[in-house]
Amino acid sequence: MTPLFAVTLDVGGSHVTAARVDLQARRVTGDVARLDVPHTAGLDDVLASWVQAALEVAGTGPVTHLGFAVPGPFNLRGGVSLMTHKFAALHGVPLREALAARLRGTPLAGVPVCFGNDADLFALGEWWAGAGEQQDLIGVTLGTGLGSGFVRDGQVVTDGPGVPEDGELWSTPFRDGLAEAYASGAAVTRLAQAMLGETLSARDLAALEPERAAPVWAAFGGTLADLLSPWVAAFGARRVVLGGNVSRAFPHFALSLQAGLPSGTLAVQSRHFELAALLGAARLSVPVPDQPV
Repeated sequence: MTPLFAVTLDVGGSHVTAARVDLQARRVTGDVARLDVPHTAGLDDVLASWVQAALEVAGTGPVTHLGFAVPGPFNLRGGVSLMTHKFAALHGVPLREALAARLRGTPLAGVPVCFGNDADLFALGEWWAGAGEQQDLIGVTLGTGLGSGFVRDGQVVTDGPGVPEDGELWSTPFRDGLAEAYASGAAVTRLAQAMLGETLSARDLAALEPERAAPVWAAFGGTLADLLSPWVAAFGARRVVLGGNVSRAFPHFALSLQAGLPSGTLAVQSRHFELAALLGAARLSVPVPDQPV
């Protein structure tokens, strides 16, 4: 079978990351390109950086599509950014056409362009080629905020039973506020302040003596379980896959999280972290039958 590749990009607020993904091996091949481009940059600078990153990893051989993992709000089908809080220069621009114009005369000329939400593609990448092991799952990213993606039978699900609006958990009601206030780096810091009297990041807390940090991590894991359990049960998720910087401390809160989840659901740490969304973007248009992992 002729090898097939996708070129995928993950658009962050300060940089863009690009990779070439082998669709049959389900892995990133070659070097990953990372270019600094602030979300405050002008349209030409943003698009030039995206194109440069894509061409750096394009390599040789057939490329099925360019897959972009983008933050929201974004009209994925139309390829139009609806963001106003960042990437203001992209607002309302038909990006699929704008990229096609800039790719003329390059090895990626005429390659279809696909867009997906970055949190959804994190979850999809872990389902397809990572810790999700192709089980129905909820992907959760814990960092400065709370990201989420719901995947059933290899498809991102953004509505229906057990799924919050647009698949976004961060804004769902929880306790006396919103879920994000209880499932993020800031939530860990607040717990540490309340229980230890110190202002600590998740990384700082993970470096403390285990006996001092353990009660904070147990409280965080228990809270996360309380937040996720109703969604896990309603969606029927068999895996909860955790990514983002806070999840690098997963061994510290895994037991309390697992203890609070419904029976039959396993909480696991991301296998790919920053690469997961790039793998998910490759899955946006897989033209060959899935092969056994």
